Amino acid sequence: MYLLAGTAIAALATSCAASPGYLKLGLQRRAPPEGRLIRRQNSGGSVDALVTQNTNKAEYLVNITVGTPPQDLSVTLDTGSSDLWIPASSAKLCQQGKCDLGAFDPSKSSTYNVIEEGGFNITYVQVGDTDAGDWSSDTITVGGSPSIKDQQLGVATALFDQHGVMGIGFDTIEASNDSPNGVYPSVLDNLKSTGIIDRKAFSLYLNDLEATKGAVIFGGIDTTKYSGDLVALPLQPGPDGSVSEYFVTLTSVSFSDSAGQTTQLSPEGYAQAALLDSGTTNTLLTNDVLGPLALGLGAVVDPSGEAYLVPCSLSSANGTIDYSFGGEDGITIQVPVSQVVGGQVYTSSEFDDPSGGCVLAFGSTAEGGGASIFGDSFLRSAYAVFDIDNQIAALAQAVENEESTSSIVVFPTGTTIPSATVTATATGTQLTELVSETDIPTASVQSSTLVPGTPTFSLEAASSTATTTGGSSSSSSSSSAAANNAVNAAIPTAALLGLGLAAAGMVGL
Repeated sequence: MYLLAGTAIAALATSCAASPGYLKLGLQRRAPPEGRLIRRQNSGGSVDALVTQNTNKAEYLVNITVGTPPQDLSVTLDTGSSDLWIPASSAKLCQQGKCDLGAFDPSKSSTYNVIEEGGFNITYVQVGDTDAGDWSSDTITVGGSPSIKDQQLGVATALFDQHGVMGIGFDTIEASNDSPNGVYPSVLDNLKSTGIIDRKAFSLYLNDLEATKGAVIFGGIDTTKYSGDLVALPLQPGPDGSVSEYFVTLTSVSFSDSAGQTTQLSPEGYAQAALLDSGTTNTLLTNDVLGPLALGLGAVVDPSGEAYLVPCSLSSANGTIDYSFGGEDGITIQVPVSQVVGGQVYTSSEFDDPSGGCVLAFGSTAEGGGASIFGDSFLRSAYAVFDIDNQIAALAQAVENEESTSSIVVFPTGTTIPSATVTATATGTQLTELVSETDIPTASVQSSTLVPGTPTFSLEAASSTATTTGGSSSSSSSSSAAANNAVNAAIPTAALLGLGLAAAGMVGL
């Protein structure tokens, strides 16, 4: 069921708060209305990502107003882009009543101004999958903030999507960079220049898969939303040598099973730049890591080649996927298996398991142009801090469903991330070519029923699993070499959770 615009906006407004030096906004989680494949705009040369978004995707929404008098809209919060764009009420989809999170009518705003008619365009993978319109400016508010005048934004009159996006990335990846309009002050820039925040920095708390609400704090950190150390990670440059996106260094991936044993999945010396992207649902991994992980969980490839399937009962299994960032002085974030099992796409009569068949929120870096991308299926388990001014991110283990208390520390002017205890030193690079593909079996069919795989990880009731904060997980047993060498053949490169399964009525992650 889709949220009505009024319902979504009211829910978001009640959780927004402003205070000197920071702005806290509530995030509302919902499944989007239609499937889409996005090619991210990129002028910085670091990643041209094919990002799968469909009915298995959860979007995280914030409330804004645009115009004078203000018109209410909800938009997707996206760390992987930098533009604010909104649907125009004159767009065909909006005229059909499909813009359920609000649409903007320029004729009703006395402060609206067109900057470049027809200049706004975001292109998608498939022909016609485009949002396009005018580059414009108007007065906006973000979650009840003071007014920001003359904010540049795209007003889309030709829509593929039913609602807009507020990008909070680097200016250098704005979609306008290739047009005469060039780089312009983003929403983050203007939050700082108007004195709402002291620094272009923010923290993100998506909360777990069962929660419907999270929060973003511009200019501050909530110390009640994470446990253990908050570790600072220098952002990594792209192939052109510039820092233009939220890439950090991934140095290890392992699996801790229900028996307390750890299996190393990444090869020795692994150091891969990984993009932290709230606008992507899944986690895209290099094939030498994805293969052992999928096989260990007993995943099989859907016959369409569009998804990795597991029994839905895996959503209650024990075990964690452990991602280490920054090397020996870095941080390890543990993601429970339950947080990466998506909605049911096959019933028990179609998939040979009493619980039916569900999808895994993983994909190959082949879908992201070679870049590792850590989307919502990872970020729900992490408390993430992004500091554009100082080109630093910071990560800590998120505390699940902590909504009763709050302790916000404001980012001061300068270089310090509040409460961060360590700055990791390891560096990583983006792949220039794809890792050899990995053999994950396609689901076999017996009497018109798909057959699940057999897990090699222990996924029964847990005894204990230790949480680590170092750069490499401790292990009682290791099988990295055997796991990696045993599975080098051909992994399907079709988009994970693609449009072929959208008609199956996927439940959102």
